[in-house]
Amino acid sequence: MTAAAVIAGIGGAAGSASAAPPSPFDPDYEVKVVAHILRDTHFMRQCDDLVDREYFESASTRFLVGVAKNHFKKYGSAPDIRTLAIYIKKASATGRLKSGMIDDIKETLGQAFRESLGDVNYVVEQVSSFARHKALQSSIMRVIDDMEKAEKLGQDFDFSQAEKEFSKALMIGTNDANNGYDYFESISSRTEAREERKAGVAPDQGITSGYPAIDTLLYHKGWGRGEMVLFMGPPKSGKSTALGQFGINAALAGFDVLYVTLEVADLIMADRIDATLADTKVHELTDKSGSVKDEIEKLASSSGKFIIHQYPTGSFTPKQLCRLIEHYKARGIVFDQVVVDYGDIMAPDFRSTDPIENSKSIYVGLRAAAMTYDVALLSATQTNRDGARNATAGMTDVAEDFNKIRIADLVISINKTEEEKAAGEARLYFAASRNQRSDITVRIGQDLEKMKFLTKILDIT
Repeated sequence: MTAAAVIAGIGGAAGSASAAPPSPFDPDYEVKVVAHILRDTHFMRQCDDLVDREYFESASTRFLVGVAKNHFKKYGSAPDIRTLAIYIKKASATGRLKSGMIDDIKETLGQAFRESLGDVNYVVEQVSSFARHKALQSSIMRVIDDMEKAEKLGQDFDFSQAEKEFSKALMIGTNDANNGYDYFESISSRTEAREERKAGVAPDQGITSGYPAIDTLLYHKGWGRGEMVLFMGPPKSGKSTALGQFGINAALAGFDVLYVTLEVADLIMADRIDATLADTKVHELTDKSGSVKDEIEKLASSSGKFIIHQYPTGSFTPKQLCRLIEHYKARGIVFDQVVVDYGDIMAPDFRSTDPIENSKSIYVGLRAAAMTYDVALLSATQTNRDGARNATAGMTDVAEDFNKIRIADLVISINKTEEEKAAGEARLYFAASRNQRSDITVRIGQDLEKMKFLTKILDIT
């Protein structure tokens, strides 16, 4: 569902707004700051401690900034629009929102989600500068108070303490990007997040696979943001079909998805997805073009973006992926999921004479992009010859470079015997995992004539 559709669906009764001191930011510039707070995890990692909700003039903006900061503290990411809508509706239902604020909140959200997220470094610099100014102002006031107290008591004033106060204030913002996570101090926020998940009131943080039974198996109840998932299989095993289906499933759930194809042409990829969504065999798309168009247009109104980019095999690098994401970010599109089809046929940023080092560089770069842009990154890799012959491919059956297994957060192998293939079945095996249980087998039904990698889940063992 698009941001505009989610915002339009927010409503409910609430009580009266409260006054606040004037905002330190120019009104137009404030929108950009708020947009980064609500949508940009990278920005929040740098500026969370520097942004105070009381810096903002309107009650609606203070509320949204407070929600975003609390969410970031608990989950380490900026909330998406659906999560913000849940928080708003819950606050309205419990009376935490004052009357008349809902319309203001919807207007603020609309502005923030239309605003471009470009110039992030400049925004960070401006927020840091203002936070430093406020800290220095507060330090001056404390020092003046201490000087007056010392004078009244007839005592000498400790100028070294004043120097420490001013130095501390002037240092604010200089090391924003290296804010650490205070493990012991953060136990309360971790506990609160766990209790909310246990009670079923916390929104899931994962990007849905499109299948609740699979989401339940995943640590984040979906593909994890900041993580890389690899589908592993021999040639023609359906890796691209799997990536396409899991990608479009995320878009159907309202997430914005970038799909980079290095093997299948973009128009062919689009045809495959048309077949999947319209429940039509690929060779029948032309004859049924009208009904296919109607079905896709019906789904489009409630879906996120699904943007396909095609590049020649062996030409696309991790740095190019980052530039592509930044290109869309500057236009106000922040992806939730990125699919690269597929990592084995990418190029390293800096090519060496060692094939293993080149492969490692590609997958390190992909996972770094996932972490930098807080996206769930899906890609694929080949099994080796033994893996292609085995009934079930394990992590040692990866082709060429075992570093892929070490770097990925989850590796799922695609397996099928000749009998299973004839019956339209396959098995997904959780071959390696960083954050959850491995050695899980999911037996699935398929309809590859309609480009449906997964039609139903037959059993899980």
